[in-house]
Amino acid sequence: MSTSRRHVRLTFVASGVSVLAELLDDEAPNACRLVWDMLPVEAKAVHGMYSGAEVFVMVDKPRPAAAENLVQLPLPGEILYFFDPGAGAVGAKKPVGEIVIVYGRGVTLRAHEGVPTQCALFARIAGDWKYDWKPFAQECRKARWEGPQPLRIERVEST
Repeated sequence: MSTSRRHVRLTFVASGVSVLAELLDDEAPNACRLVWDMLPVEAKAVHGMYSGAEVFVMVDKPRPAAAENLVQLPLPGEILYFFDPGAGAVGAKKPVGEIVIVYGRGVTLRAHEGVPTQCALFARIAGDWKYDWKPFAQECRKARWEGPQPLRIERVEST
């Protein structure tokens, strides 16, 4: 990881398993600022119903992010910000914001009822999901089989 980038730590509270992710300030400066300003976040990581190998945490007081660095087919280790204003025919009737963590391959981002969507890619976990951060990926998978898992996302301040 580049020493000039800011970092966040994602930690599953029950097990203590954590990873570092670097913010992509040069690719998504507004999304990075939005998420950085809301940290720390601690909430239950819920496994996505429609997208595949991804978990997400809901954020309090969600705000829209600029349409930058948008993806629909994210790769393992990518961390995204999703915002829904709540104006659609299905789902919540209020704004919803999520921090999404992709932990495996084959993810196609989908919103309510499987409608394709895009999210702002703002951070990335370094290394390979099958080797370098396998314990973290296994903790993500627990949310699918054992239910939502408490996850803390926090700033890593420069030293």
